[in-house]
Amino acid sequence: MKLINSVCTNLVFPGSRRDIREFRRMAEYLKGFGVQGIEFYHDGDDWEQVGGILADTGLLGVYIAVLPSKEQQRWLCNEEEDARADAVALLRGCIDQAAANGIPQLMFNSGRIGKSVEKGLDALERSIGELYAYIERKGYALRLIMEPCDTHMEAFHLVGDYRRTLAFVRRLHARGLPLRLTMDSAHTAEEGEDFAQAVRAVKEYCSHIHFANCQIRDSKSALYGDKHLGFEYPDTEWTPETLAALFAELQRIYPGGEELRVGLEVLCRVGDPYAYFGQMWHSLPFLHSCNQGEEQRI
Repeated sequence: MKLINSVCTNLVFPGSRRDIREFRRMAEYLKGFGVQGIEFYHDGDDWEQVGGILADTGLLGVYIAVLPSKEQQRWLCNEEEDARADAVALLRGCIDQAAANGIPQLMFNSGRIGKSVEKGLDALERSIGELYAYIERKGYALRLIMEPCDTHMEAFHLVGDYRRTLAFVRRLHARGLPLRLTMDSAHTAEEGEDFAQAVRAVKEYCSHIHFANCQIRDSKSALYGDKHLGFEYPDTEWTPETLAALFAELQRIYPGGEELRVGLEVLCRVGDPYAYFGQMWHSLPFLHSCNQGEEQRI
């Protein structure tokens, strides 16, 4: 496996979303650990400086349009045409921001399920087709990635389980729309699926995953659902030990020089996100064993 270590930074370093100085501090800090990529959304006043910071640090960016879409509840799969077009307009703006900062990949979700699965999938297909047409018209070199979410627990998204995901992506590729996937270890658990099995099924379209955690064993718990828990939490679906076993399986799924980007998606719930990240990073040695020559610090 050719591993690309990545971090979903809005969750771990929330101050980096709007403060460009904090964004630079975060980027330089992660680079010191041998992290190779970051996945983020930035809507501060100085967002146009993001590209320069990525260039200075050499970090590979993914722009997370998931965030504004979820926060504003603007869904690409909306069956109502005006609302669907509004969601497409939001994503076009995100595409412009990514392109302006030299970010080569943009991620989104399907959006919440409506009255009809088939009508929702039709609407989602139209939206994605319009986004690819916009990218072509603008002359952007940009990869679109969709992250399946949970369909019945908390987010109630249209595209979640890997079978529906696979069928939909095949449908798009038959139209010449080269959508890629990011598979998330928490979302597959929330769907009641085996993560390695799901990744194997969609591997043709997937070279990017998220290591994320969840607690779904106790529906009365305040931490139940898609809460982006750290891996240190007891009685959760993913611990450092279970992630290590999963990583060994992923090495078999992506052998040799096949590339796999692994993004850590954890919400910092303590005061110092930098100390927290350092502790988390060192609890997952299998992720950085190939980067022993890099400076590492807490």
